[in-house]
Amino acid sequence: MIGHARQLWPPSIRIQLTLWFILVFTLLMLLFGAVFYINLRTSLETSFDSSLKLSTQQIATGINDDNGTITIHDVTGALPELVDPDSTAAIGTQGHSSPQPGATTTSTASSKETYPDVNVGALVRILNAREETIYVTPAFLALKIPSISMTQPLHGSAWQGTVATQHGQTVRLYSAPLIEKGTVYGIVQVGESLAPLGNTLQSVVIELLLIVPFVLLLGAIGSYWLAAHAFAPINRLTRIARHIEAGDLHERVPVPRSKDEVQNLALTFNEMIERLDRAFKRQRRFVADASHELRTPVAAIRSMTDVVLAQSSPVEHEEYLSVLRDVNAEAERLGHLISNLLSLARSDENEVLLEREPIRLDLLVADVAATTEPLAAERGITMEVLTYEPATVLGDEVRLIQVIMNLIDNALTYTNAGGKVTLKVVTQNNYAILIVRDTGIGIAEEHLEHIFERFYRVDPARSRAAGGTGLGLAIVKWIVQAHDGKITVESKVRRGTTFTVMLPLAVQASARYPPFF
Repeated sequence: MIGHARQLWPPSIRIQLTLWFILVFTLLMLLFGAVFYINLRTSLETSFDSSLKLSTQQIATGINDDNGTITIHDVTGALPELVDPDSTAAIGTQGHSSPQPGATTTSTASSKETYPDVNVGALVRILNAREETIYVTPAFLALKIPSISMTQPLHGSAWQGTVATQHGQTVRLYSAPLIEKGTVYGIVQVGESLAPLGNTLQSVVIELLLIVPFVLLLGAIGSYWLAAHAFAPINRLTRIARHIEAGDLHERVPVPRSKDEVQNLALTFNEMIERLDRAFKRQRRFVADASHELRTPVAAIRSMTDVVLAQSSPVEHEEYLSVLRDVNAEAERLGHLISNLLSLARSDENEVLLEREPIRLDLLVADVAATTEPLAAERGITMEVLTYEPATVLGDEVRLIQVIMNLIDNALTYTNAGGKVTLKVVTQNNYAILIVRDTGIGIAEEHLEHIFERFYRVDPARSRAAGGTGLGLAIVKWIVQAHDGKITVESKVRRGTTFTVMLPLAVQASARYPPFF
């Protein structure tokens, strides 16, 4: 039901916060009202009982036992008029003697009899030790008095409880013993209607029920205003962000001075724009470089074929073969370029699946070096392979060969005749480390952070003349990172360059890539 309602009317975050605030306020008000009501009722009942007990004690001080005769004196001045239970006439409150022995009375009456309202005045009854009523107020006769309210005081302890009238009204009754020289000679019972207490509690409940909606309304208005005020900076960020387009990513949203969530959001948003800006710049540069690289072999092929076709005299067979060989070389270079571009595009989309099998990196380096050694010898470069211990990694053999070949080719390309290329494989800290060091021309420090970028060349003219495309090191970095490794470079101009590849050993790699059974 709630989900369906959200689909029909999806509220904004501001409204959601307001509704949550109202819900919390409602729960807090209910909790506060319940606690307040319980504490108030307990406090009023305690105060009511204390007042009733005090009134009983004050009345008891005016009651005396003179040789078996109970006399009543109004010491408080507030003792209501008492009646003799055997007479319908009112009796004074001072100097009255007890009735004849054997007289009895009861606090119950026929449902046809009418008694004064118990809510007006006090309710008092005085009994002797034989539980005979001596004096009683008229309204007291309407009460249903339990026998324990008399038997317990006769044993020396007071009794307090709630009794009912013939019409269901409730009265709080306090029954205390009258003691003279350690002997109980009578009982005094004082009651008071609980109607005023109930009316007070009922008024409190009504007032709470009237106040709570008003407080909730004010809370809802305040919550909505606070939510709107809190979201004002975010709305400003949203308006500014809408003006920032893909082609104008140099703009940034303003960062507030207060160190709060809005500032973190603004900083995060600016960082995201910065990353997008760099990504778009790399993309534009990549497209431009790719277009340039693809245009170069195509232009070379057209130039060679146009020259041959433009000749008016017949072309010799050898000249045709020479042109075809050049066209084939350019087409092969173009094919390598397209293949590398496709690999990098697939890597960006995470569509390249690498094999995971144990490979002896030290043996693989030695094999690849052996295949490239004739090329090094042809260029007058010495190659040296140093392997000290077995180094087994989990990886894709074809891709790792591509890494080694690209690093060796890069070293041979930028090392002059008489130079040296050293390949070393060691193990350290659970990593297999491949080091490719040359004594070539080196790389300037300002170029080191860019050499793994696509189509980046320290010397574009020279690298293109050597047949490079500027994608080799970018592919190397991608393959190494795909194997959970890392690659670093150190170089000094005219002193040479050192590439260091670190790959996890097979034990650590297998923990991340469990075998399939």
